[in-house]
Amino acid sequence: NELNKRSPEDLLNLPKMTDKKKQWAMIFLDAIFPYALSHSPTFPPLVASRMVALSLEYGLVKESAFGLNEFVYCSVCIYHNYDACNHWTKSARLVLKKFKADAIVPKLEISQYLLLSFLQQPIQALIAKSFECRQDALAVGDIEHATFGACINYETIVITGTHHLRSVENDCTVFSLETLRLNQLPLLFFNLSVHNMILQLIGSDKDPFNIAGVPFKNENEILVFAESSNVHFLANAIYMHQVMVCYFFRRYTHAAEITKKYHSDVGKMTLLPQTVLYTFYEGLVAFQMIRSQPNEEEWVGIGEQSIKSYQTWVRNSKWNFENKLLLLEAESLFSKGDLDAAEKKYLASIESARRHKFVHEEGLALDLLASFYKSQANAVKEKEYFDLAIACYEKWGAFGILNHICGE
Repeated sequence: NELNKRSPEDLLNLPKMTDKKKQWAMIFLDAIFPYALSHSPTFPPLVASRMVALSLEYGLVKESAFGLNEFVYCSVCIYHNYDACNHWTKSARLVLKKFKADAIVPKLEISQYLLLSFLQQPIQALIAKSFECRQDALAVGDIEHATFGACINYETIVITGTHHLRSVENDCTVFSLETLRLNQLPLLFFNLSVHNMILQLIGSDKDPFNIAGVPFKNENEILVFAESSNVHFLANAIYMHQVMVCYFFRRYTHAAEITKKYHSDVGKMTLLPQTVLYTFYEGLVAFQMIRSQPNEEEWVGIGEQSIKSYQTWVRNSKWNFENKLLLLEAESLFSKGDLDAAEKKYLASIESARRHKFVHEEGLALDLLASFYKSQANAVKEKEYFDLAIACYEKWGAFGILNHICGE
C-alpha cells in the first residue's frame, strides 16, 4: 500500500541508503530470493515486501531494483495486479541506471523477460531478447543468472513451440554438460526433464540421464528428490512436462492421474510461466475426463477455473493466450453438447494459433477438431483436419507424436 502511494518519480528521488546494517540486509534478502522462489510460494512475498519497505524507509541501494522487481512479480502471481507490471518494472531499471550499475542490468532483465514480460508481450520476441540478455550476463561474468536464463529459455522454447524440436534437443545436450561442469545441479535436473520431454516428442530412444556424474537414472528419481527436498519449482516443472507430453500422446487417463494427484499443488507453483501452461493442459485434461467420466464434478470445477484464468490472461496478451482460451472454450462446449458453437471455437483457435505462430498448438487444435468430427461420424472432415494436424506436428519436429497417433 505504501508503494502504491508513490509515483516512480517519488521513488527515484529517495535518498541513498546510508545505514550499513540495512545495506547488508538488502544484499542478504536479494541473495536468498531465488532460493525462496524455488522452495515455497510463502516466502517470496515476505522477502520482496521487506526489501521494498527497507528502501522506502531508509533509502535506495542498487538491490532496491531487485526488491521492486520481486515485489511486482509477487503482486502479479498473488493479486493479479498486471497494471503494476509495466509501472514498476521500468522503475526498477531506472534505479539501476541511477546507481550506474550496468554490470547487474542483465540479471534484472533476465528475470523480467522470462518471468513477467510474457504476460503482455509476444513470447517469440522475448525468447530472442532473453538470449541476448544471457550473452550480456556472460560478458560481465554473471554465470549464475546466465545459466538460469538459458535453462528457463529452453523450456519456454519447447512449451511454446517456437523452434524445431531437433535443434533444441542438440542445445539441451550441450547445456546439460555445461550445467554439470558448473555444478549448477538444480538447473541440471531441470534441464534433464526438459530434455526428456523433447526426446519423447521427437520419438528418440536416447537417454538424457546417461551422463557421467548425474546422480539420477530417470525423471521419477528427480521428482522424488524434488518433492522430498521441497524444491517446488523443479517438481512443478516435471508435473507440467509430464502432463503436456501425455496430452499430446492422447494418454488422457495417465494425464488425469497426474493432474488429480497434483492439482492442489498448482497454487504452490512459484514460476509463473509454469502455472500458465499447466493451467492450459490441466483444463484440457479436465474436459476430456468430463466426456468420459461425466459424474465426476471435480473435473467440471477444474475445467471452468482454467477458462476463468485464461480470460484474465488474454486481456493482457491476446497474442500469447487467445488461441489457448478458444481451445479450452471449444472443449468445454463440446463437453456440454453445444456442437455448433464448439466447432466455431475450434476453428477460431486454429486460426489464432496460426496467426500468432504457435505451430504445436495449431496442430493440437486441429487434432482435437478431427476427434470432434470423428465423434460425429464425419469421416471426410476427420481426415481433412487430421492430415493438417500431422503437417503441423511435422513442422514442429514432433515425430514421436506422429508415430504414436498414426499408429493408433
